[in-house]
Amino acid sequence: MNTNSPYIHTFTAMTVPCEVQLFSPDAAHIARRIEANTRRLEQVFNFYDPASMLSQQLNRRQSSWVALDEESQAIFSAVRAHSSACNGIFDITIGTVKHWQRQSPSLAKQAIYQQASPYMGLNAWQLEADGIRFHHSHTRVDLGGVIKEVAVDQAVEIALAAHVDGILVNFGGDLRVAGGKPDGSDFVVAVRNPRDPSQPLFALPLRDQALTTSAHYARQHQFSDQQTSHILAAQGTHHQVLSATVVAPTALQAGIFSTALTIDPTLAVSDPVGFALVDHQLNVHQDTRFLTS
Repeated sequence: MNTNSPYIHTFTAMTVPCEVQLFSPDAAHIARRIEANTRRLEQVFNFYDPASMLSQQLNRRQSSWVALDEESQAIFSAVRAHSSACNGIFDITIGTVKHWQRQSPSLAKQAIYQQASPYMGLNAWQLEADGIRFHHSHTRVDLGGVIKEVAVDQAVEIALAAHVDGILVNFGGDLRVAGGKPDGSDFVVAVRNPRDPSQPLFALPLRDQALTTSAHYARQHQFSDQQTSHILAAQGTHHQVLSATVVAPTALQAGIFSTALTIDPTLAVSDPVGFALVDHQLNVHQDTRFLTS
């Protein structure tokens, strides 16, 4: 193939459109490996699939300690590190809320959070050698907020291992690039307008970076008494922020911070993480001064 033009492979997984762009003579084979790996991750870590490893071994555990394979250990370790860096605002134990809602669908949002909150947060679980320990039997974990980003990162690693020098992986707007185009230029990616997702709001050049955007336009969550953003938190998402875009070394880190910033945009962010917040007037901010104006 002409490696001056990318090989583009598209598929749907994890409920989103997925696109892989590769500049490589062996791009078709590599792209098929990436798709297969993405579907594997979806099966293993699907909170809503009762047959997944996450459901059977972790959320239906028979004891407080569960053995983890090497991949799961690495994922939980990275998630914990990034969650700790954002003061626990991003919380995989949000699965506890979803589980409580399944058990008592008529309960109001506030009542569900009141019942679930004692079993949530970083203090509810810890990693040990070769395993994870839960301190409460009611705690449930949901990696739905990160497994897509893990898949993006693994896709890039698969392509890098195959010596591809120009890579763009975009799974539902969560993306990561490695290298550049054959002409030496960077990849340029657009960030959607949160009021009209069919239109771009701004664009950024990326090289060896990941970008994710968390926003309220895509999905909603229905409680018995109200509809909220799909980004679940007891305090809700911040009323002045429509979307948060984060650039970071990995999609996993970017995704955790972009989600956390929609809940608390005053969260301290340090290099190499960068962010842009969009307000209700579609102004783009790279600081938080607008929150007090």
